[in-house]
Amino acid sequence: MPRRNEIPVGIRLRIVEMHQAGKGYKSISKSLDIHLSTVRQIIHKWKRFKTVATLPRSGRPVKNNPIPAPRKLSKDNDEQAGPADDNGVQNIKKKIKSRIIPDVVKPESFSSDAESSNKDPSVYCRPVPTVQAEDPDNEMDDYNIVYEVGEEADSSSTDVEEDFMANHFFQEQIDDAEDPGHERLGRCALSSDDEASEEDPMAQPFDPDFNQEKKIYSGSTVTAGALLLLLLTFILKHKLSNAAAKDLLDLLDLLNLVVPGCLPKSLQFLKNHPSQHCAEAETHLYCPKCASYIGVEPGNRCEVCQQRLSKRCLLEKAHYFMVMPLEIQLRNILTRVHSKLGKHFVRDGCLSDVVTGKEYKGDRQAGSITLTFKCDGFPLLDSKFSIWPILCTINELPYAERGRNVLLHTLWFGRGRPHVQSFFTPFVYELHKLSSEGFRWTDGTGSERRTTVAAKVCLCDPASRSLVQNLQSFGCSFCYHKGELVPKGQGFTRVYPVPTDRCDLRHVAETAKSFQHRQTGVKGPSPLVLLPSFDIVKGSVPDYMHCFCLGVVPDFVDLWFDSDLAHKPFHLTPQHLTDLDKALCAIQPPSEVGPGPRRVSDRKLWTASEWRAFALLYSPVLLEDALPILYHIHWMLLVSALHILLSPFATQEQLSYAESSLLQFVAQVPSLYGLENCSFNCHLLTHLAESARDWGLLWANSAFAFEGASSRLLQMYSASKSASSQIFSRVFSYEDALRRGSLVLQGASAEMKDLFRSMTSCDVVMRSSVDSEQTLGSGSQRFLTAAEVAALQKVHRGQHQGSVTQHKCLVHNNMLISTPGHSATTKRNDSVIETSSGFAVVQSIVALKDVCSCEEKLGCSCKTFVLFCKKLFPWRSHGAQLDANIAEFLVRVRRSDELCAVTCGDVVAKCFAIERERRVYVVKMPVFEMH
Repeated sequence: MPRRNEIPVGIRLRIVEMHQAGKGYKSISKSLDIHLSTVRQIIHKWKRFKTVATLPRSGRPVKNNPIPAPRKLSKDNDEQAGPADDNGVQNIKKKIKSRIIPDVVKPESFSSDAESSNKDPSVYCRPVPTVQAEDPDNEMDDYNIVYEVGEEADSSSTDVEEDFMANHFFQEQIDDAEDPGHERLGRCALSSDDEASEEDPMAQPFDPDFNQEKKIYSGSTVTAGALLLLLLTFILKHKLSNAAAKDLLDLLDLLNLVVPGCLPKSLQFLKNHPSQHCAEAETHLYCPKCASYIGVEPGNRCEVCQQRLSKRCLLEKAHYFMVMPLEIQLRNILTRVHSKLGKHFVRDGCLSDVVTGKEYKGDRQAGSITLTFKCDGFPLLDSKFSIWPILCTINELPYAERGRNVLLHTLWFGRGRPHVQSFFTPFVYELHKLSSEGFRWTDGTGSERRTTVAAKVCLCDPASRSLVQNLQSFGCSFCYHKGELVPKGQGFTRVYPVPTDRCDLRHVAETAKSFQHRQTGVKGPSPLVLLPSFDIVKGSVPDYMHCFCLGVVPDFVDLWFDSDLAHKPFHLTPQHLTDLDKALCAIQPPSEVGPGPRRVSDRKLWTASEWRAFALLYSPVLLEDALPILYHIHWMLLVSALHILLSPFATQEQLSYAESSLLQFVAQVPSLYGLENCSFNCHLLTHLAESARDWGLLWANSAFAFEGASSRLLQMYSASKSASSQIFSRVFSYEDALRRGSLVLQGASAEMKDLFRSMTSCDVVMRSSVDSEQTLGSGSQRFLTAAEVAALQKVHRGQHQGSVTQHKCLVHNNMLISTPGHSATTKRNDSVIETSSGFAVVQSIVALKDVCSCEEKLGCSCKTFVLFCKKLFPWRSHGAQLDANIAEFLVRVRRSDELCAVTCGDVVAKCFAIERERRVYVVKMPVFEMH
């Protein structure tokens, strides 16, 4: 029976062409005046059947030859014909290599739907011949997959706008599943240059190598590579959808009226760019019923639950996760930063970075590098989905460099959390290979090196740690403290008070014996025990960001302001809350702190860095007049211990003092706040000092080092199909744009460099050299005053005559130092420093011309920076409250008008000044961000 109101084939082709050009469903519907559902169905069927021909009501292409001849398989073909199924359709079996690490525990089911039926209609897909309407002879050459049950199963039928790069990435995986002769199974091979020339001739000069010589037009100073880099960075940063990016190009295409050919006309250059970054990305599949690991190529059935499988269906239903091999990323990173390996700031007899830890030095091997990996999930905003990445850093790089070179190995996207055995299989497999065989790479001098890799440190929050270690959700994973249940509110809670007899620490050998017996909180084997040279107990360090910044500190602040506890002596009234809000809003912290202080009333919105700044910088002074003396002394035990564990260097004596202070803090919680408030996070505080002895101070192994990479993953997500592919493609394209920025924009104008820096958030402070100083701004000329000349003569030999160059900001050793005038405009106080002779406030920064023997005096850049400061003298009489518990990190000072001159070599550290009730305190800055 013919259909009424059928869309002509020409209109259908037009819809597909507009979709390929980047237009969204709604845009096409509005342009052609066709109903949105009709546009969606046409594109949906085109994606499945590669045709716009009229389809029968069954949804399958019309076969010109209803009885096709049997397909002949050549001897050289990698496919073998298998037995026919119940419907008479012949199955195709492929020869694959399975890289599967067997599951060591019973797999958990992802959903109740998978358990309800042994035949999930979304799991097994029956191959049927696809017929192109234009060429009936090809009806048996290609195979598409259709669903046995359920017609509308493609997620593209939603109203969500698709992402160009991710959709192309995902479509290549689908094409690989259909192409039995594909060269690289499980890998993404993107478009070629020939395709670019066919779709958009103007996109040809915009190659993925960022051409640095070809100008966008004759006589221009802007290269095609610089323009492409800025355009790509803009699209990636603002997460533009396919339609939005195409509209941007159409808008910029108006410039072609003046300068023809200066911009690409299509989004084809986005395909070309990530081809060299995503070509090595792997798509690893897992069973949707039992969640067991399958590999990059599935067989006909799952080896665990015998569920029938099809690669196309697994990809369309997103039963996969993305993997970028570590070897590829390590080779690229080590080639760039090989000269910085081992350049840590260390001091004899002191603990500092991870290389000073006892466990690190005890298992150090020449010619090898070690990794710290983080496995932690975080939910997407306004969504039921979450992201679980495996991020890695290289321990042999200095602290600041580790944060700039974070490796993304695995990315899982979906509801809930991944199955641990499947999730860690590619990671464990590759580390086995890198640990035994290593990999070869070439350094900057051209020398070839061979390096082995081992994972040593694992970072997780407490919930994720129990998951990856396969432990029960209660009980400590570092010792044998079982905890006890006590009533709290209308229920019960598990608490961890300090026991009378100290609990023994866990050891990897004893934990391994508990795998089969399931005792002492161990549920079964963990995939982490398969990692070579990894101690699952000592290697899983407690992270202070989770247990302290997001655990203990918020819990105690909530106790202080809980209205239900108004009868308790530690309760703070609403008037205290108002005073604290007012005091916090008046504080000007240094730039290293991160976000500026917000009111305590808004603490539900605080991030981990804000809780850290409140506890370590603001609370020691602001709570002095608010909390009762006994509770303030108790709070200072925690703050002083964390200052030691977060200091640049710490001796063994200081570490022992911090350990005893934390133990005393936890021991006093039941008597001061009640036993029900002695939480697991409080118990973890007692393990921080031991972790510092094994793997360096807390800042060396902190989740804060991964915050930049984690936030970038969230920024790269937009609600679209193939979210994990989208994030993967955008992250590596963005990272490549950052790496190439300095090279591509080397000869660009200052305006273009500033634009790129603002879009990529490349901080100038992070670009400064450790052994040199860098000023911000051009500066101004002036003459020294008589007081400055007198102060200068004490530190600088000889008489200085003539003018000097005055600057507002100076970067030294990755520390930003500024004058009070600049601090007032930025609401940041970077003028308080500690020098070799005491504390001081910077008043002015000048550059003096050095006496040198340079041949070209006019172009000579030899100069010395001098900081003119006003001294801060220690207050000789502290209050009785602070006398007993104050540590070296907090000093009460008094201002003076005595001017002194300080060179950059005399600057010891940055400090933070806070004033309360006409009392001025200087807090020594702990190690916060990547400096």
